[in-house]
Amino acid sequence: MADTARNEHPFRFAFTGRSGEYFRLCIISLCLSLVTLGVYSAWGKVRKRRYLYAHTKLDGTGFDYRASPLAILRGRILALLLFGGFALSGHFVPWMQWIFIGLLLVLSPWIVVAAARFNARNSTYRNIAFGFDGRTGEAAWIFVGGAALSLLTFGLAYPWYRMRRARFIIAHHRYGATPFSTDLQAGGFILTYLFAVLMLFGAFAVLAAAGMSLASNATAVPPLSEGASIAGVGAIVLVYAMYVVVYAYIRARTLNLIADATVIGPMRLRGTLRARRLAWLYASNIVAVLATLGLATAWGTIRVARYRADNLVARADAPIETYARGASPRATATGSEVSELFDVDVSL
Repeated sequence: MADTARNEHPFRFAFTGRSGEYFRLCIISLCLSLVTLGVYSAWGKVRKRRYLYAHTKLDGTGFDYRASPLAILRGRILALLLFGGFALSGHFVPWMQWIFIGLLLVLSPWIVVAAARFNARNSTYRNIAFGFDGRTGEAAWIFVGGAALSLLTFGLAYPWYRMRRARFIIAHHRYGATPFSTDLQAGGFILTYLFAVLMLFGAFAVLAAAGMSLASNATAVPPLSEGASIAGVGAIVLVYAMYVVVYAYIRARTLNLIADATVIGPMRLRGTLRARRLAWLYASNIVAVLATLGLATAWGTIRVARYRADNLVARADAPIETYARGASPRATATGSEVSELFDVDVSL
């Protein structure tokens, strides 16, 4: 065991993208999408993703995204038809919405699998493509059954559900002919969400105590226009700030747990994200985006991508060149676009 640890070589991740370059891509994509009534958005998505992939480097080599914009456009049209039917039925035939909800529940396992397969097949590193071999039946049990179990237990089973989702996605990926594996367990997720709940309860207890104290001295607080008070505005800001902190904590902890449990052949990942730093990135990004009416979105995306890459490392006792190629099965873009439109989380 000690000999293996001594022979391990670290492969560093790095992100070399620049805010100005990515901003130009985003602006061009937005303008052309408006001119073409959204048609160009598929090409814009591919260009932006290729930029982020190419500037995400492992051991000095960037990744590549090779999806066809036409395939994404076809999938997006089908996704919009499904969403449009759901939205229109709510105005004209409300009971039809239940049919669309049922259809989405039935299709959601296929959406998860198709999205993961399409994105993996079109992602490459050193000309070797990734792959995803998950089955719709297993996805149905995990994503639909796990969500139902979380609801029935009033959220108590959600950490287990979150772990099972991540384990399903990781364990069915491969790099060329090298399969991913994971020893992910529920314990870390349970502790993460338990501490996050305690943080929220503590924050709301402090706010409630402060509110009661201020209420007893309400005459000393100058009122604002429209009946609001400075204390009330401050409380709202604190609530949103606490939400960002808790979200950043959950995000940092779960991403580290997932990275630490991911094994790719002789390679093992290690995540070192910090909740405090991630919370600062999220909070400052939100302020910048609001202050610039959305123009700082590209800047925020680059900041987060750089921080995540800087805090991910791979360790292996064999060079990356030893990974073998493997054939990838046919995949469709439809699942990816439906997943994105309905915000179904299938990311690692």
